[in-house]
Amino acid sequence: VLLQGTINRVVGIYIHVPFCRNKCPYCHFFTVPYKEDLEKKYIKALLYEANEFDEENDTVYIGGGTPSVLSCNSLEKIASRFLHNRVKEASIEINPEDDVDFRFLKKLGFNRLSIAAISFSGGVLSYLGRRHSVKDVMKRIEEARTAGFEDINLDVLYGVPGHGLKETLEDLKMAVKLEPTHISYYLLEIPGFFPLKGEKIYDEETLERLYYNGRDFLESTGFFQYEVSNFARHGYRSLHNLKYWKFEPYIGLGPGAASLYGRRRWENKRSLMAYIGAWKRRERIPRQIFDLSEDEFFKEKIMMGLRLVEGVKFSPQEREKTSKFIERAKKMQEVVSVSEDSIKIKRDKFFVMNSIILEIIG
Repeated sequence: VLLQGTINRVVGIYIHVPFCRNKCPYCHFFTVPYKEDLEKKYIKALLYEANEFDEENDTVYIGGGTPSVLSCNSLEKIASRFLHNRVKEASIEINPEDDVDFRFLKKLGFNRLSIAAISFSGGVLSYLGRRHSVKDVMKRIEEARTAGFEDINLDVLYGVPGHGLKETLEDLKMAVKLEPTHISYYLLEIPGFFPLKGEKIYDEETLERLYYNGRDFLESTGFFQYEVSNFARHGYRSLHNLKYWKFEPYIGLGPGAASLYGRRRWENKRSLMAYIGAWKRRERIPRQIFDLSEDEFFKEKIMMGLRLVEGVKFSPQEREKTSKFIERAKKMQEVVSVSEDSIKIKRDKFFVMNSIILEIIG
């Protein structure tokens, strides 16, 4: 039995759509080239996997990959299975180059969009292998608003070689001007085969300056930071992503998707053929299962929770089990704030949070 024990909480549903028309060179997510016949098989396998679970969900997040390549028929099947009237937030990622029927998405029950703007510099978009233009981003936002979407996130990257502080702040100014309700401000993660064209990668000091200056600018325009990379207008935090950071239960469907339920986590095999094959043979979806020890569970809860501005909080029942972490944190009060039931990283130390977290969890 995959789900052991009763935790009496609703879950978030993440659906991984593995298709992309082209692979961005910096992307580390599992993706495959889009083919129409594979899409149909994938949807059948997805609904087959969903039958393993009967947990109630109150959020849905469709990510990828490129969910906006899916046909209206596929989206309708997903919506009819997961978008019921108890869902508070239903998000879907949009690539700006895709023609999207936003009215149809709204009719299906989606109420939040995440648009991969990435940058408002044509040169940066080209350098990163993106196929959309700055005009595409503006067009999609206008279409989404006309269709009635209010809750819109924009992804913006910083740390692109050759794109300095002035240019990065220009990106953020353009993003803010489009009046989204949420901005995700991510560091470009450089895989081993970067730099693409031999440019010098920025040093840590420069990246730190880009991060804090970007954060300060966003806050000066009325966004508030609630997670290391995420900024929202009041009332527009991502309810689904908060489940990850608060270590609440979520179920991931699709090849490569990860899940957490109680102290059990699992990850589906990163293979679309294996995923479809399991549906065809009526076998269990291939996945790795990890049962966390109590210590591992709290280490991961702390690691995720410290990404939040509010930090990680422990219930009265958890305090005894987490006392060693709290004691460690008390010796680090130049970088963290500690009480008997919570730990949070000071905001001027967010850029170096990974080393702080490692010191706390040991």
